[in-house]
Amino acid sequence: MGCIRTLTVNGVCFDLEERAKLTPGVTSGCPGYCSGSSSLCHNRGRCIEKSNGYVCDCSQSAYGGTTCDQEVSVSFDMESSVTYTFQEPFSVMQNRSSQASSVSTESSSRAREDVAFSFVTSQRPAMLLTVSTFSQQYIAVILAKNGSLQIWYHLQTDRSPDVFSPVLTNLADGRFHRIRIHRVGKNLYVQIDQDIHRKYTLSSDAELILIRSLTLGKVTRRENLNEEVTHAASKGFIGCLSSVQFNHVAPLKAALTNRGSSLVTIRGPLVQSNYQTVTANKDKEQQGGGTQKDLAVIAGVVTAVVFIAACALAVISRLLYQQRRARRSGSIKEEENRHSMYTDYRTELHLHTSVRENMKEYYI
Repeated sequence: MGCIRTLTVNGVCFDLEERAKLTPGVTSGCPGYCSGSSSLCHNRGRCIEKSNGYVCDCSQSAYGGTTCDQEVSVSFDMESSVTYTFQEPFSVMQNRSSQASSVSTESSSRAREDVAFSFVTSQRPAMLLTVSTFSQQYIAVILAKNGSLQIWYHLQTDRSPDVFSPVLTNLADGRFHRIRIHRVGKNLYVQIDQDIHRKYTLSSDAELILIRSLTLGKVTRRENLNEEVTHAASKGFIGCLSSVQFNHVAPLKAALTNRGSSLVTIRGPLVQSNYQTVTANKDKEQQGGGTQKDLAVIAGVVTAVVFIAACALAVISRLLYQQRRARRSGSIKEEENRHSMYTDYRTELHLHTSVRENMKEYYI
């Protein structure tokens, strides 16, 4: 979308921007579509103005789609791996070396990694992601034997690596989990799904020097890795990895869109999948099944309550009937007693009358 600041009519130049400032209801500048809303493009997608709209540039995003909101998912088996090779590490190192001579604190503040990905697996141990350098440094994110997430940072080759386990629960549970790892200097921030947030302090604030490659899944190259990390690397990864991002690089997306590129090496079968959608549907089905179970339980409880109420009503009706019958029986007996007493009285009266008549006859 172009922006016209001046307009010439019949040789007269009009300053449209100045006139906009003087005209009520009109503002200067060309905000366009992208500046009107910050939520048009998602997940690091860049909004680009067009003459009749906008488009989202998803090249710096691990997501796809028109608004950079679609998961890019790939299914792995034990032999699958994706290796992204970084370009010109020496020139990058030269630039960093020249900049690092200024202030050491500024250098440590630039030492940062931003990692994000999602996964679903039932395998343990498993290798999720590893970043290696030409200087024997590495970062590894693995699932341990018990399925817990482990983050390994080996920044100083003469020291033991830092190991962090944000949660001890088993994440190899067949469900989707989202991981976010962010480092600035010595501070390491870890987020798992939506509810787990951790902060750790590394033993070193050193930068990754001469980054060589990033590998997803099985690691075939002989690396200077810890024994536990090496064991996980040899096992590879079986499951689905989705929307992997390391700083500005999206290796999984590059593997799908740039097959044959010298930057991406693919080993073993690698199939684009919709695990995230399938898992979401399964979760909905499980939620629906849980809702149906809840409804069944509620229906059972209601039925039991109605049955108990009916039984109680029947018992009460029976007791009232028996009580009414007992009262009726008592009334009948009372009537019979009264009738018997009246009969006895009549009989006795008759006898007295007979005696009196006999006595009259006797006296005569």
